[in-house]
Amino acid sequence: MDDTEHGGTGSNGRAAENGALPETPHELPIDRTKVDELVDRIRGGERTDLLEAFLGVVDWRGAFGAASGEALTTTELARLVGYYREKFADVGPLYLAELLSTEFMTEQRARGDVVFSDRLVALGRQDPELWTEIRLFFRRKEFVTALLAMAHAEA
Repeated sequence: MDDTEHGGTGSNGRAAENGALPETPHELPIDRTKVDELVDRIRGGERTDLLEAFLGVVDWRGAFGAASGEALTTTELARLVGYYREKFADVGPLYLAELLSTEFMTEQRARGDVVFSDRLVALGRQDPELWTEIRLFFRRKEFVTALLAMAHAEA
């Protein structure tokens, strides 16, 4: 499936400048309210397939649109989700759990349930490049954690 079939966009809801679809799970836009709801259900004992849970919290309609600029049809949306289900079929549950937990904690921070110190907030405001560097470090750490977990051989 190429970008012209469904008018794919980048992770920020705008068309990707190079016309390419997001390639990794962390590039897809997440609806953090849905992540919060997912965590609540899991706390309540729900068992889930983390790939399906991840696909269920992506903001598909907010980030992808038809080439005409209109919203995706139900059929187009189903094809798009199917494309990513197949593309990410080999992504391990630990990586998805790490990604979802990061989004959960971001939502907790946005709501004020997790409070950063004034020094940490100042760092983000005064040195956004350093803040971005820190975020990218932990994103890479999550990815390596997933690679290591996938390489684990059961005894």
